[in-house]
Amino acid sequence: MSNNIWSVSYLLNSIKSTLDQNVLLKSFWVKGEISNFTAHSSGHWYFSLKDEQARISCIMFQGYTKDVLFRPKNGDKVLVRGSITVYNLQGQLQCSVFSMQNDGLGDLFIQFELLKKKLFEEGLFDEKFKKPIPKFPLSIGVITGNNTAALQDILKVLNHRWPVATVCVYPCIVQGEQGPNSIIKQLKNADLKHDVLILARGGGSIEDLWAFNDEKLARVVFDLSTPIVTGVGHETDTTIVDLVSDLRAPTPTGAAQSATPDIMVVKNLLSRSKFDLLRIINEKLSARLNQLNQIKQNRIMVNPLSLIHRDQLQLSILSNKLASQNVVLQSYIKKLDSYKNRLNQISFTKTKEYSSKIEQNKLKLSNSMRAYQDRNRNLFKQSVGILNAYSPLNSLARGYSITKQNGHIIKLIDDIDYNKEIEVRLYDGTIHAKPINKGDKND
Repeated sequence: MSNNIWSVSYLLNSIKSTLDQNVLLKSFWVKGEISNFTAHSSGHWYFSLKDEQARISCIMFQGYTKDVLFRPKNGDKVLVRGSITVYNLQGQLQCSVFSMQNDGLGDLFIQFELLKKKLFEEGLFDEKFKKPIPKFPLSIGVITGNNTAALQDILKVLNHRWPVATVCVYPCIVQGEQGPNSIIKQLKNADLKHDVLILARGGGSIEDLWAFNDEKLARVVFDLSTPIVTGVGHETDTTIVDLVSDLRAPTPTGAAQSATPDIMVVKNLLSRSKFDLLRIINEKLSARLNQLNQIKQNRIMVNPLSLIHRDQLQLSILSNKLASQNVVLQSYIKKLDSYKNRLNQISFTKTKEYSSKIEQNKLKLSNSMRAYQDRNRNLFKQSVGILNAYSPLNSLARGYSITKQNGHIIKLIDDIDYNKEIEVRLYDGTIHAKPINKGDKND
């Protein structure tokens, strides 16, 4: 028995490491049929991919499933891109899928959906950019295949519904590789020359209608200045051009009907409008005649001078009132002049009287201030005399003195420190002396 024994996890990790190092198994394309498909609540997809002789388990994580343009189901033929890995918990070899698309005709569907998503995100399908179709077009341009059933159906409908319009046909190739460029050329030729354009083609397979899913053609349709109605294929067919156009009809016949009104309906509408217009005119005329008759019966219109006479009388009354008011005004003016003269006299008298009083008060104030100053001056002199009488300087002048030691006045001999100088303040100055102890008097 060998001593080199591996654990299960070591074995699977070794296999996984070997697979991971193989560049060819890191990213590859494989096609097969889906079976055992399960969409987990987490968003991950679990399924098997098989052919006649083999089967492999697959997982597609939620981050990649959102980019798949269709919902897979059991039995679908698909083409997937992925890498090989090992799921250790079950010891299972599986394919981790990054992208998925339908095999065969599904490729055209994927291309259609990718272009549809791109143009939608750019806003080419937005209703705000769609031009209104004129109600009564007088010039119509038809872009379709030459000598086709679709063209005959369109011309028949236009002639029956709206024969007053001028119709111009722009024949073009409506399928195959040359189709998109041929349609683009005729669209540009017809633009700005008509009130409305019709772009149409009869039914066919998805390959037959593929010319109308061209991105360049879609952008030309979007940029047209003339409103355009499309009718491509049958009612169940929808092309990119239908989504970009200003109005989509289910068929070429429907496009002709959508681009024009029904002349019989228009005639009936005009007939009813004519009848309604005449009725309204007659009603308004009748109402105006009634108003005119009422105006004619008015007394002012019968005798317009009566209105003038009434105003003349009113004017005369107002003139008399104005004259009487003028007399009253003159009386008030005279009174005002009298009041003005009296006011001037009173003002002069009062001014003179108050001027005299002011002079008297001024004189009284001056005398009072002078007496007040004299009285305060005498009081000041008395205070100075009293202050001088009690001043110690006067006592010094009479021969007295003041003795200090250490800033204190010496009143008794016992207060003297004989070891320090004393200050003797005289009338005209200060002397410094050394005191002699009283015990030294006999010396």
